[in-house]
Amino acid sequence: MKKVSVIFASTLFVISCSSNTQSDKTETKFLDLSAAEHSELADEYWTISKHIPPQYPASAARNDVSGCVNVAVGIGSDGRAKGYEVRSSYPKGVFDDYAVAALQKWRWEATEKNSGRTPILKTVQLNFAMKEAPDDHEYIENCSSKR
Repeated sequence: MKKVSVIFASTLFVISCSSNTQSDKTETKFLDLSAAEHSELADEYWTISKHIPPQYPASAARNDVSGCVNVAVGIGSDGRAKGYEVRSSYPKGVFDDYAVAALQKWRWEATEKNSGRTPILKTVQLNFAMKEAPDDHEYIENCSSKR
């Protein structure tokens, strides 16, 4: 009898811990406009309504390091960033977190052409420079050609 009680209690515990509710999360289908040749087309869907510049890492500022981060960002139907992928960065890893933190604060507004508020995937490059036009050869090679 004691064995049956333990099995019953264990079964009841397992059943109570499991959830039979379905997740409300639905997978968003993004129109992929992240390729360079689609950058102008992406602007026909969404325009930036809130642009927060990224913070500059203190160590990079102290050492006069310039760089860039190229990020593919998903813009959801609510005009907010819904995920990202760092595609490239220079110097690798120095500015990535700062670029992503800024992008997550950005807001986009659907254009008249995008009345259905179609979610898209687009590429954004954030440049980090202590002076207006850095003359560092590696910066120019890694960041200027991606604009």
